[in-house]
Amino acid sequence: MNKKRNSQKTGGSKTNRIVMTVTAVVTVAIIVAIAILIKGVLFPSNGEKIPINNIIPRGESSGETSILTPSKLPDASESSDEESTEISFDLDSSEVESSEPEPVVIDPLVFNAPNPVDPGGNGRMSGGLFIWNGSYFETFFGGESAAEYYGETVNRAAQLLGNGVNVYSAIIPSHIEMSVPARLQRTDEGVNTLSQMDYIKAAYEAMDDQHTIPVNLYNKLSEHCNEYVYFHSDHHWTGLGAYYAYAAFAEAAGLPVLQLSDCEEVVVDDYAGSLTPYTSAAHDPDQVHFWKLPYETPTDVYMAGGGSYEMESCINESLADGFPYGVFLSGDQPLEVIHSESPMGEGKKILIVHESYGNPFVPFMTYNYSEVYSIDFRYWSGGLSSFCEEHGIDNVLFLNGVMSSAGQADDIRSLLYY
Repeated sequence: MNKKRNSQKTGGSKTNRIVMTVTAVVTVAIIVAIAILIKGVLFPSNGEKIPINNIIPRGESSGETSILTPSKLPDASESSDEESTEISFDLDSSEVESSEPEPVVIDPLVFNAPNPVDPGGNGRMSGGLFIWNGSYFETFFGGESAAEYYGETVNRAAQLLGNGVNVYSAIIPSHIEMSVPARLQRTDEGVNTLSQMDYIKAAYEAMDDQHTIPVNLYNKLSEHCNEYVYFHSDHHWTGLGAYYAYAAFAEAAGLPVLQLSDCEEVVVDDYAGSLTPYTSAAHDPDQVHFWKLPYETPTDVYMAGGGSYEMESCINESLADGFPYGVFLSGDQPLEVIHSESPMGEGKKILIVHESYGNPFVPFMTYNYSEVYSIDFRYWSGGLSSFCEEHGIDNVLFLNGVMSSAGQADDIRSLLYY
């Protein structure tokens, strides 16, 4: 009986082993079949690419898009004994252009110091100007109290204009800040001039971010400081400097940037700038560069004293010979209204409150706005709030150089309570 039982147990073990073996074989076969199926779907052997349209962006319903990072893609340097497969994407997400780009998130209080080319030498003073490296430089003495006063001036303007108006403020650094190396600024070997970086930062810190949007032009000009962005013999920036500032504004506001390659460049040689009467020191030659826009910009010009006239363009080429800087907006005018036919304008309006630094800047803004209102606060009289209400303006930019912001804020305040 015991043998029989033992024999029965042995026979049962063989049966179990057979069943387990069959089960294992079937399981392996199923796994192999699934693997082959998956490989055929994801990695077709005929080399067919997986279309990017089949990839659903994360958060598509809320307008968000996923970001494909290099770490998520296969490394082309890796090799395998198995058949090589490649996942390729016909569309690079970084190359997608949006008709209305998102604003570039830039902290207006973070500044990047310029690094101008330094050929050596200490420079000298002449006629109240610092002379160095073939250029004339105005010194700057605007302190923290002047910066805060200007910031408070823009705050008051924003509050009076109301929540329905986007108020931007951009302060323009001058030539000495961008082109004179640090070793010559605020040192015994160089020139006594205050930091414009500190001044602009103090002004922006004084602005109420609930009503005012500071725009950092400093960093863009710093990035291009070794290009021809300021004149050698004039206190203004060049047309190229104004363009870079325009690009900084457009990026901060989430607007497409006009490309200079789409415009026709004109160069006027032998320009003697505004500072030449103050010194006989030699300077490097200057040129005025301006760009004909690729669309029409008929302009109404309102002069001091009440007269007005119409121009075919906000660029007045007729002044190129005798008054080259005057090609921009026909020089200093109290009020100009530019009607832009740029397809990017889309009915948008903006008012720019400025002095002569704004003249070469304003024409570029016609790319993004159908109506551009230009007010030179030194010559225009009126109330900004009522003017914006009358003309349906919902964007205002205060664009001024450090000199004007530090010394002429009261002139802007006079327009707030007119």
